[in-house]
Amino acid sequence: MTRERIVAAALVIIDEEGVDGLSMRRIAARLGVQAMSLYNHVQSKADILDGVTEYITDRMRMPTRMTGGWEDGIRSLSHAFRQAALRHPRAGELVLMRQLSTPTALAPVDTMLAMMLDHGFDEATAVHVLRLFVSFQVGSLLREIHASSPSQDRDRAEVQKARTAYLSEAGFPAVARVAPILAVNDHDAEFTFGVELLIDALRKLAPDRDAKAEGDTGA
Repeated sequence: MTRERIVAAALVIIDEEGVDGLSMRRIAARLGVQAMSLYNHVQSKADILDGVTEYITDRMRMPTRMTGGWEDGIRSLSHAFRQAALRHPRAGELVLMRQLSTPTALAPVDTMLAMMLDHGFDEATAVHVLRLFVSFQVGSLLREIHASSPSQDRDRAEVQKARTAYLSEAGFPAVARVAPILAVNDHDAEFTFGVELLIDALRKLAPDRDAKAEGDTGA
């Protein structure tokens, strides 16, 4: 019995039933031990949830320091976080909503902050940018995680057809006009659109030397 085995069993339960289905008794039953024996390796259920958070964030495999421009760094971090969260959607939701306080969970936070500071952004702006992207990712990923069910994935074309018809006939002119687009949820495209829009807005806050470097490259 190890902490890693306990966390792995907890992750399986969360994947199957969500965080509400997790308990020390359920974990112990899956591992074939008594619940009290788990406390020889973990402090509490909260400690196990921290372990699950560590497991998912560790799968981002991000370097301590990013190379290249800050724009590409933000793209890499944003998409890596999204992919890590979506590998275990129900546990990914836990990571999105849980305060990141363990060393492993804080590693990508440090990478993001260091990247912004290394490119000349001041401390306050770096923190604002971090929180801006966390908020964007929380909202977009929670929506994506809850947006579809397996049946919808199987019958996506029929669902989109019915949704388009409903929106077209709902009696709202603007909604009807964009109904074929509004009925489609392309999460990859939506996430990329949001990341690029935020990056474009942040260019106005970029230190002069970054703006000059971009101009020299364009020339």
